[in-house]
Amino acid sequence: MAVARDRGDSRRDPLLWPEECLFAVALTLVAALALVTGAVSWAMIAASTVLVGALIAGFALSRRRRAAASGPAVLDARVGGPARVARFVGGVARTAVPFLSCLVIYSSLRDITPELDFPLVDPALIEFDRAVFGGDVSRWLNDTLGSPALTLFMAICYLSYGLSQGAYAIFSYVRGHVREYHDFALAISITAVVGYSGYVLVPGVGPHIYQTDVYADPLPGHEGSIGGALDAITAVQGPARDLFPSLHTAMTVVLMVYLWRDARRLFWWYLPIGLGLLLSTLYLRKHYAVDLLAGTVLAVLAVLVAGRVNRWWYRPRIDPPAEAARSSAP
Repeated sequence: MAVARDRGDSRRDPLLWPEECLFAVALTLVAALALVTGAVSWAMIAASTVLVGALIAGFALSRRRRAAASGPAVLDARVGGPARVARFVGGVARTAVPFLSCLVIYSSLRDITPELDFPLVDPALIEFDRAVFGGDVSRWLNDTLGSPALTLFMAICYLSYGLSQGAYAIFSYVRGHVREYHDFALAISITAVVGYSGYVLVPGVGPHIYQTDVYADPLPGHEGSIGGALDAITAVQGPARDLFPSLHTAMTVVLMVYLWRDARRLFWWYLPIGLGLLLSTLYLRKHYAVDLLAGTVLAVLAVLVAGRVNRWWYRPRIDPPAEAARSSAP
C-alpha cells in the first residue's frame, strides 16, 4: 500500500512570501487612508511605482520552482547560466521589498496622520513616564550625560536605523541563509505593520515637539556641525505622528535577536551601535521611555510569530501516494 512520503529537505516554494502578502494588505489600507484624507502626493505615487516595479522584476526573475533549502542563494550565480543568475538577482531584488515598503508607508503616514487629526496621546505617555521613572527621562539623560561627543554618537546611531536592517537582510540572503532571511524579514514586516498601526491609532509627536518648555535648551553640540544632522532628522520626521511604539527600538531589537541567533560575530560588532540607537531615541528627545518598552514587547512578539508562521508557510512538501508509488517503483 502506497503511503505519503516526506521528501526530507524539500520545501514548498510558495508563489508569494508571507512578508509580501502582509505588506500588500498594509499598502492597500494606507492607500485608502491617503485617498480619504486627500494626502496623496507625487512622492508617494513615485515611491509606490518603484516598489511595485521592484516586486514585479524580482518576482519575474526569481520564479523558478526551487526549494528554499536547496543551497546557498549565491551558489546560483556561481554555477553559471542565465537562468540561475536571473534567479539569484531576482531573489536579491525581492529581499529589498519589505524595506522599500516601510519607506513608502512611513512617508505616506507622515502626511496622513496629521490630516486624521486624532487627539495626541503625549500627555498620557508623559504621565506614565513620570509615574514610573519619577521624571522626564530625556531631560535626565541630557543633564547627566550630555556632551557634544555623545550627541554626535547618538546622532550617528539614530541615523543608522533602517540601513542596518536592510543591509543584514541582503547579507543573509546572498550568503545563502535563505530560511534565516525569511524569519528576519517577516519579523521586521510584522513589527513595521503593527507599529505603523500604532502611529495611526495612538498618535503622538514626542518630547522635542510637545514639551518645548522642558526642552527649551538645544542639545550639547547643536551649535556646531552636529546641528545639521539633528535638523535633518527633525525635517525628515516633519509633522508625522510617529511615536508609539518606538519602531527604532522594535526593529533594532529584532535585528539584535537574529544577529545573536544567526550571526553571533556580527552581533558583537553591532552591539555598541544597537545599544546606542536605543539610547538615542531618549537622548535626542524623540521618544518617551514607555515608547521603548512598547517597542521591545512588539519586537519579542514579532520574532515569536514570524518563526511559527514561516514553519507553516514553508512546511515540507508531502508527495501524494501515487507519486510516492511511482518514485519507489524499480
